[in-house]
Amino acid sequence: MSTRKLLFYFSNQHNLIVKLMLFFISVSIMVYVFPREGKFRFEFVKGKVWLHDDFVAPFDFAINKSDREIRDETALLERAGKKYYVHDAQVLFEKQRDLPVELDTFIRRVTGVDASSYTPANNDRQQILLHGREWLSEIYSRGLLQNMIDNPDNGASGLIVEMRDHVAEEKRVSDYFTKDAAMKLVASKLYGSNTWKDPELKLFFERFITPNIFYSDQLTRSAREKAINNISLTRGMVSKGELIISKGELVTPEKYQILESIRQEYEAQVGSLQIDAFWVIAGQAILVTVLLAMMLLFLILLRRDLFEDSIKLSFLFGIVVAEVVLVSFVVRFEAISVYVFPFCIMPIIIRSFFDTRLALFAHLLTMMIIGFLVPNPFEFFIIQMLGGIACIFSIVNMRKRSQLFITITLLTVAYLACYAGITLMVEGQPDALRWGQMGWLVASAALSLFSYPIIYFIEKVFGFTSDVSLLELSDTNNPLLKKLALQAPGTFQHSLQVANLAEAAISRIGGNTLLARTGALYHDIGKMELARYFIENQVTGVNPHDELDFDESARLIISHVKRGIQLARKHALPEKIIDFIRTHHGNSRVQYFYRSFLRNFPDAEVDEAAFRYPGPIPFSRETAVVMMADAVEATSRSLKVINSETIDKLVEDIIRTQIEDNQYINANITFRDITAIKKIFKKMLMNIYHVRVEYPK
Repeated sequence: MSTRKLLFYFSNQHNLIVKLMLFFISVSIMVYVFPREGKFRFEFVKGKVWLHDDFVAPFDFAINKSDREIRDETALLERAGKKYYVHDAQVLFEKQRDLPVELDTFIRRVTGVDASSYTPANNDRQQILLHGREWLSEIYSRGLLQNMIDNPDNGASGLIVEMRDHVAEEKRVSDYFTKDAAMKLVASKLYGSNTWKDPELKLFFERFITPNIFYSDQLTRSAREKAINNISLTRGMVSKGELIISKGELVTPEKYQILESIRQEYEAQVGSLQIDAFWVIAGQAILVTVLLAMMLLFLILLRRDLFEDSIKLSFLFGIVVAEVVLVSFVVRFEAISVYVFPFCIMPIIIRSFFDTRLALFAHLLTMMIIGFLVPNPFEFFIIQMLGGIACIFSIVNMRKRSQLFITITLLTVAYLACYAGITLMVEGQPDALRWGQMGWLVASAALSLFSYPIIYFIEKVFGFTSDVSLLELSDTNNPLLKKLALQAPGTFQHSLQVANLAEAAISRIGGNTLLARTGALYHDIGKMELARYFIENQVTGVNPHDELDFDESARLIISHVKRGIQLARKHALPEKIIDFIRTHHGNSRVQYFYRSFLRNFPDAEVDEAAFRYPGPIPFSRETAVVMMADAVEATSRSLKVINSETIDKLVEDIIRTQIEDNQYINANITFRDITAIKKIFKKMLMNIYHVRVEYPK
């Protein structure tokens, strides 16, 4: 093959090459963000039977403690942890220093005489000063515990740790003086008994004796944190070659923990003798390629229009890749759970722009890919699958903004119910349910509300149209529709009837009813500028076409399509809506003026192109149905006698003529669909009684 022919071949295959490049770029990005670790190939569930062959340990490994065991040990340490106290030697020094001054002040206050002549109970001042320092030294050496001053019964039998001269010593609370015991010691020194004979002197010593062992919250917390950090994460070992579990054996909690331990160890051994990172990457590439190929196959078989559209295909692959990449970053943060990620934003967005089947299929495939990134992939996939199904089915027909909040509520219920069911099935006890995990799931559902601003952003960037935008456009209070109602009221009423017919027909045969209704409301907006040239807006009985040539009248009538497109673009209507303006007449003839020309000028040469609309012909179910509804509703106004026979004949003749004129050859619509559409039109037209100038047959 020559170079020229080769270049010509590749130029003809440009679209296919772009799609292949997009496919392989997507695969490469996702494989790149995958962790470089092996995956444990065996699936196991606590409380279920081991369905694989006998499993022997391929290497030595430690048995990890379960999260619950670690939580229990942590809670035990927090409850049983000893409190730390600090001995303050400065207290004894200050008391011994202040004793003479405080004693003299006390004597002058009580007796009003010189302190040197005070002799309480045969103990003069000098004797108190002489022995007082010894009594204080004895009391403060043993220690007065801070908590025992205000509450003598506070933990009297417990253990504490005292820090004295940077040395930690474990003691019983009962080893320390209470204030009462200290006072009895002083009394025995003064009087030889525990009974105080001088009440004023007793009050002095009660105020003078204060604690010198103080509680340290910082040391207590530091010691507790150190103990918790030193908790062993493993218990026991399994040797290489040791039988772990036999085929058919029940996966008990003990076996489950051993299997979970070897799974974690196995997946961490990249680069070791057991696992070669190259083959890990090769396996990941194969799996991702197969899963993305399934999405391509789905599009080729069921949504060929999306497959042929490179922009839409890029968007679909881009949103899948973006979700996988973002999740790969989230799983690296140990502080948060991967379940907090709003996985259901993707199906909400896809459903808003495309259809339910594609949203569900893309969501399931993406969750399979992400399953290679997250721990417990089976549990993860079940939760996200059910959550995604509940989410997608709740927005099948999004007609209200509040419906998104209902979707979030249903998603939350689905998440929590699925998590509770799996946990109870595996653990077999309700206390295994973790509020923290449920909180992450609720947060994930709440974050899905961000799909609304994301949808708006995507509409502006990619030019897509969501159901939310269609809902806003279908509001008859929209400025453009209000202008149509004022300037061309007959056309506005006609558009409302066409919208009702099209919506009912699409609802019956399947399709986007909201798109069909919105497109029908705007299909004739081009008539506003020359409203009086269209029969439905003529209320005075004067027809301006009477003063025009037939070909000029046809040109004016045909021009409403071009004018409508220009007006729609001026008001930034989506391309999906402009498609209805382009196609609602296809490339059919303006029959009234064409036949009038032939009747009045039988010998003249007629330029048929002057009497034909420019097209294109309808290319979707929705545009085809609006074309049928437009022609049927307009012609039905010319009927002088309305009954089942005339309605039946009118509908059959109009749609048969359009079929013979090849107006529907590009639309995905069948004869069965057309039969159903005709039945609906006949039934609904029985309630329409507008008189219209009869068109020639």
